Amino acid sequence: MDLFTLPPDFVKKMQALLLSEWEEFENCYQNNKYQALRFNPLKHGLYRQDYEQLLSDLGIQKTEPVLWAKHAYYYPEEARPGRHPYHEMGLYYIQEPSAMCAAELLAPLPGERVLDLCAAPGGKSTQLASFLNQKGLFVCNEIHPTRCKILSQNIERSGIANAIVTNEDSETLAKRFPEYFHKILVDAPCSGEGMFRKNPEAALEWSEKQVEICAKRQFDILENAAKMLISGGTMVYSTCTFSPEENEGIIGRFLETHPEFSITHREIPYFSHGCPDWGNDMKELSHTFRLWPHRLHGEGHFVALLQKNERASDEDSLEKNFIKDHKKKKNNKNIFQTEKKLFEELKRFTSQTLSKQMEDFVLSGDFVLFGEQLYRLPDESPDLSGLRVLRPGLHIGSFTKNIFKPAHALALFLGSEHVKNNVFLSLSDVQTEMYFKGEAFDCESLPINANKGWCLVCINGYSAGWGKLSAGTIKNHYPKGLRKDLLISSAPFSFSHSSQTL
Repeated sequence: MDLFTLPPDFVKKMQALLLSEWEEFENCYQNNKYQALRFNPLKHGLYRQDYEQLLSDLGIQKTEPVLWAKHAYYYPEEARPGRHPYHEMGLYYIQEPSAMCAAELLAPLPGERVLDLCAAPGGKSTQLASFLNQKGLFVCNEIHPTRCKILSQNIERSGIANAIVTNEDSETLAKRFPEYFHKILVDAPCSGEGMFRKNPEAALEWSEKQVEICAKRQFDILENAAKMLISGGTMVYSTCTFSPEENEGIIGRFLETHPEFSITHREIPYFSHGCPDWGNDMKELSHTFRLWPHRLHGEGHFVALLQKNERASDEDSLEKNFIKDHKKKKNNKNIFQTEKKLFEELKRFTSQTLSKQMEDFVLSGDFVLFGEQLYRLPDESPDLSGLRVLRPGLHIGSFTKNIFKPAHALALFLGSEHVKNNVFLSLSDVQTEMYFKGEAFDCESLPINANKGWCLVCINGYSAGWGKLSAGTIKNHYPKGLRKDLLISSAPFSFSHSSQTL
C-alpha cells in the first residue's frame, strides 16, 4: 500500500505527532506486512522442542521468533499456514505480532477468573487460555453475534475446556459480575489505524469523526470493565490504533476518575513509551506502551497495564459473598438426575473410548444441554441464566434419538493418551487428505491401536478428529462444515524482512 491510499487527514495528524519520524513511518507502508503464528501449548503432545520441526513441515526454513510473545514466530506470506492441517487441528493460531503484546502483559495465572471483554475473533483469547492451562474460569465475550460465532469456533479449534463464550454488551456483564474477575482484558474496538497495512480497506473507512465515536465507546467499555475487577486485580487496555484520543486520552481520563487504579511500571525493551502530553499530561502515561510499525516488526498497538488497589481485608467480603451467591444460584443441577438413559449412553461411550483418567474428568463435571448438544461446564462456572451464551464450556457431544455422538471439540481437546482407540496418520499418507475431505478410508495398512467403534484420528501424533472403525475401514466423522482441500505438501520458504531494527 502506498501513501496515496492513506487518508489526507490521517497523514496530517501523524505528521504532527511523529515530526522527524514521519518519513520513516511513511516508508514502512511500502513494505510487506508482518505475519506470525503462535503455537498452542494446550495441544496435547505439542512441546517447544517440536516447533522447529513443525515450522519445517510448513515449509518455513528460516525461523524468526516474535520477541515479546512466547511460542510465536514470523512466517513469509507465501507459506500460507492457514491452509495446512496443523491449523485445522489447533496446533497454532495465526495472529498479527503486535497484537500478541496485550495477553503477554496480562499473563493470568492458572486457577484465576479471567474475562476477555471484546474477544473476537479470538487471537488474544486463545493466547490468554494458554496461560490458564485449562484451570480456572475464562469468560470470552463479544457483542456482535457474527463475530461471536467466529470466536466460539476458534475457542473450539484451540481445544480450550474452561472457556464460556458470551454474546453480551459490557454494561450487562458489569451488572451481573461486580468485582468478580482477577484479570480483565479490554481490547477495545477502535479506528484500526494500526491495521492499514494489513487491511488497506480500513484506511478508506477512517475519519476523525470515527475516532471520536470510538473514543466514547472505549471509555464506556473501560468503565464497565473496572466494575468487574476484584480488589487487587489487574486489567489491560489495548487498541490497534495510533490516535491519542483512543489511547493516552482514554487512560488519562480513566485515572482522573478512578483513583483506585494505577499504571503498573514495566520496562520492555522492544516497546516505546506512551506520551503524557498526548493525554492529560499525567506523568503516569509514560508507563503505557506503544508499538510502532517503523520501530519493530509488527503493525502497531497501544497497551496499558492497570492495577486496582487492594482494599482493607474486612471489605473483601463483597467478592466472597458474590461468589457464594453465584454458586448458590447456579441452576446447573446435573441433568442426568432426570435423564438417566442419556447418562448411561454417555457412560457407555466414555468407558469404551476414554482412558480412566479422562473418563473421570468428563463425568465429574456439571453438564448443560443446549437442545441435543451436551457441554461440560467449567468447574467454577457461575450462574449463566439470562445471558446469551454460545459456548458454555467444553462441547462433549450430542444426543440424537438418545444415541450419543462425540463432539469435534472433544477430539481437539484430547490427546492420543486419553483414548483407548487411535488411528495414526502422517502428513504424507493419502488417507490424511481423504480425512479432511470427509471421505472414508481403509486403515488396514496403518499403525492402529483400536477396536471396533469410536477412535481418535491423529496426524503426526496430534488429534485431528473422530472416526469410527468397522471391518478395517474408518467412517469419517470430520465435521461437514470444516471439510476442505488443504495444502499438505509444502515447498521451502525463507522469511526475510527489511532493515527495520528492534
